[in-house]
Amino acid sequence: MIPDKFKGLVEILKSKLDMDLSESAAVQRIISEEVKWSRGPSFSILPYGLELAGVTPSPILNSEPKNKKNCFKFYCSEPYGFYRSDIYGVDATVIETEIYQMEGQSTYSIRFDDDGEAIRASGVIFENGVPNISCRLENDGEYWCYEYRCEAARITSMIVYASNSAPSTEIFIERNGENVVGLYFCSKDSKVYIYKV
Repeated sequence: MIPDKFKGLVEILKSKLDMDLSESAAVQRIISEEVKWSRGPSFSILPYGLELAGVTPSPILNSEPKNKKNCFKFYCSEPYGFYRSDIYGVDATVIETEIYQMEGQSTYSIRFDDDGEAIRASGVIFENGVPNISCRLENDGEYWCYEYRCEAARITSMIVYASNSAPSTEIFIERNGENVVGLYFCSKDSKVYIYKV
């Protein structure tokens, strides 16, 4: 069951899943554009979204790759930063597109399949520039909601509420200096890693 504090965000994400690709892309007005590439996913709007899936973020490449198999193409603009990404599959053609939107103190993304159908929506609500809560909602109803714990404007842990796990699991962030080296939860006095470098 989704806790009350996330219900407003989940309703917004449900409405975004009803958008089509052209409707969601039209939200941003682009002044100038820059394109960046990576071999694999580089970032998620959800804090530690890739690491939560066990994925190490891929570095941004210096130039466009000749072979686009499993590549990500990011479109950047002023003042929005990343506003769109195209995801290439094993046959080097676009299989998914993700649109990023900034609305006040919130950031959203909607991912579309190659037929233009919305398959996932994510959102993060910030307070004073720091993530407060976020949610990822799949078109089949699966969800992952996160409530962030911060110290000195840096996330130290998150409480997870998901459709496929025990509610209120706290995931801790392990760092080596500024670098994230692990995500784990505690079980019977031991650390259980869901991500480790």
